[in-house]
Amino acid sequence: MFARVSIYEVPTEQVDAAAETFGQAIGQIREMAGLAAAYLLVNAENGRTLTMTLWDSRAAMEASRVTASRLRSEAARGLDGDVLSTEEYEVAARELGDAA
Repeated sequence: MFARVSIYEVPTEQVDAAAETFGQAIGQIREMAGLAAAYLLVNAENGRTLTMTLWDSRAAMEASRVTASRLRSEAARGLDGDVLSTEEYEVAARELGDAA
């Protein structure tokens, strides 16, 4: 499994809107082959926002790069925010709790 993690900075007054804006972007990514999961985390106190997508294979993650980059930029811009960083990882360990 592979992961792409992006960190954003949005104005704190836009944090509530982030769920909808990034949710729309994730909706488009959902249609791509190989997506296993997508997460959005927000910090209402400082406007820091993080997205993480999990992919079944490196090839699937790589195939999504161009579309994901466009959607990231559009979502951040729509919130008057910035994309601070994007990195890709191989998931080296995974543990799910009882609630998963």
